Amino acid sequence: MKILVMGAGAIGSVFGGFLAETGHDVSFIGRERYIQAVQKDGLRISGIWGEHFVRNIQCFTSVQEIGAADFDLILLSTKSFDTEESVRQLLPLIGPATMIVSLQNGFGNIETIARLAGKEHTIGARVIFGVVLLAPGHFNITASADKVALGAVSPDVPAEKVTKIAAVINDAGIATMTTGEIEKFIWKKVLYNCCLNAPAALLDSCYGKLGEFAATRNIIHSIITEVLAVAKECKVDLGFPDAAAYEKVLYEELLPPTYAHHPSTLQDLKNGKKTEIEALNGAIVRLGREKGITTPVNWTLTQLIHGKEGIGPHPC
Repeated sequence: MKILVMGAGAIGSVFGGFLAETGHDVSFIGRERYIQAVQKDGLRISGIWGEHFVRNIQCFTSVQEIGAADFDLILLSTKSFDTEESVRQLLPLIGPATMIVSLQNGFGNIETIARLAGKEHTIGARVIFGVVLLAPGHFNITASADKVALGAVSPDVPAEKVTKIAAVINDAGIATMTTGEIEKFIWKKVLYNCCLNAPAALLDSCYGKLGEFAATRNIIHSIITEVLAVAKECKVDLGFPDAAAYEKVLYEELLPPTYAHHPSTLQDLKNGKKTEIEALNGAIVRLGREKGITTPVNWTLTQLIHGKEGIGPHPC
């Protein structure tokens, strides 16, 4: 397969690296600092899925550098706030059979891709493994809670296409499944991220520590209660009748394998970067407002993250 990773950061580099390692024609578009490191020294991936070193990746810093191309698969792994601009840049590279898979966090990404590139080109993904940057060109996989889930956003995408892409990724060593309910999987990932991402970032903690104290469990309980209320009003059945039902899954199944992971929001804050909070807790606040549901805890977390963005990594 001819594959492009747009936004070759942590998650995108792992997907691209594993796919290149198994013989696919992989190109990266990413920030110059990271792209130059991969181009010069190769891509190194370490962590819970073993040690990998990959050199056969074509590296670019912009779509313009690629010129004319017709990719089979584009993996979009930019930040959610860059989705629209990224897809607009990609339009010249999308052929009749090109599929775009959103590997991103939060709400709104697949809708934006479908609106700009066409729903017949759009596949959603739920990615729930964690990666941290150790150095430019070196990424460490720290945790994995479940398989990657892929699903089309429209019947205009043939089921066999989704199945083929899932098989390609699975064969590369990243456990992947398909689903006809990708929206539900994305909602569950948002719920998971809302519970852990902002609290761990604000407390400078790994995920696992949040489950060890009554104070943080109380915050998580309130987050879950608000998200479930908003999901219900949005006619999305997440399969959890109340917060306690999700807490059982979170603390017994999801948190143990991701105990040591530090959230991307924490990494962004430490690097003085904009976070994706508006696609996570902030999105729950917006949806709640539209549906007449109050979400004070998610609102407070969103404002605290924005406050931290403004203060920066080195406060007075």
